[in-house]
Amino acid sequence: MEDDMEIERESKRRKSTPKEHHQPGNNLYSLPQEIALDIISRLHVKSVIQFRYVCRSCHKLSLDQDLANLHLTRALKNNDIALIFHCDFPVNNQLYFVEFSHQDHEKNVLRRIHTPFSSTLPEFRIVSSCNGLLCLSSTLVNDGPYVYNPFTRDYKVLPKSTEFQDQEVIIGFGVHPHTNEYRVVRIVYYWNLYELSPLRSLRFRAQNFPRSEVQVFYQSSEKWRVIIGDIPYKLDQSSGGVFVNGRLHWVSIWGKNHARRERILVSFDLSDELFREVPLPENHLYLIRHRYSLSVLGGFLAVVDPSNTNYGAQDIWIMKQYGVKESWEKVFSIGVYYVTTFQSPEMQQKYRIWKNVLDERFARVLCLLKNGEILLQYRWGALVSYNPESRMFKDLRFKGMPKFFHTVVHVGSLSQAN
Repeated sequence: MEDDMEIERESKRRKSTPKEHHQPGNNLYSLPQEIALDIISRLHVKSVIQFRYVCRSCHKLSLDQDLANLHLTRALKNNDIALIFHCDFPVNNQLYFVEFSHQDHEKNVLRRIHTPFSSTLPEFRIVSSCNGLLCLSSTLVNDGPYVYNPFTRDYKVLPKSTEFQDQEVIIGFGVHPHTNEYRVVRIVYYWNLYELSPLRSLRFRAQNFPRSEVQVFYQSSEKWRVIIGDIPYKLDQSSGGVFVNGRLHWVSIWGKNHARRERILVSFDLSDELFREVPLPENHLYLIRHRYSLSVLGGFLAVVDPSNTNYGAQDIWIMKQYGVKESWEKVFSIGVYYVTTFQSPEMQQKYRIWKNVLDERFARVLCLLKNGEILLQYRWGALVSYNPESRMFKDLRFKGMPKFFHTVVHVGSLSQAN
């Protein structure tokens, strides 16, 4: 494949030392450094990586940390996104990406992402993407996260442990709001295995995690640190660990009062490392008793509320001022979209990534696009944009697009995993 040949050529270039062949006064390195960095930061991350191998001067300039920071800041501001597809067909656990633009998206072609750790992490799921880094978690064991930059191929294997094999582990991924170093948060629930039984009710089972703990891995460290000995919430892994405003967010399955079911919105602050409850919209009584999901739209925390009267329809609330209950505003109401792709139940069972990630939700709200449309992934493998003004849906197809996939919105960067 064309992308595999490109990967091979790049790999060969990496093994060789960049040669100096510039002419004085006729290259970027002759410019003031701040001007050169500003110019390079406007390139796509793939072009920056290629620029690295032009000459020694370019190589040195491309490794400047100021360039990485400037490039990331510009990409986030411009909402320059790529879509990463995690698929199981025709080969298990393959990653692909496409440079996404709402204009002429049909011309975009999927390219394969090389995973240099495939032999040590054969089965994985994508926890989330943040600042150009992916956090991957093994689906064979409840441990062993990887942090990976899919464009630079830089990755870090976090310390493993056999302590949590039979426990429930929830993982979150974000960056410290002041230092911009990434943090991996691991919440471990130690179940009472003697009292767990398929015959027990969900309420009884949820009450029986006799203890839990929260661990945090810091980018600059080499070990996990226990910061909280117990937490009063049973968090729902499928709610995603959404990162916004320096905090990770989950929906709890059960709150402090186990006598009744409460779907509370809970945050974990990566600055002071404390859990807090986030207020829901004023009419939240329906939300705390029903399944809702979380997203980030335009930099704001969003609650996706499935309609209680029209299956498949969704209301989207965003918190205009973080932490202020009165700032919740219902900004979108998305009607029912009828997915045209159909697969038999036998085919559905064969491909698990798209099905498991949706976690029985009808759709996932992915992001807000530059043109004001909303990007969604529906069941049955449909990627769709929704125009709130015209209330029209549009199927998105790319050359080489797999049939079954899990989509992650990603911003390409030079961020380092190590």
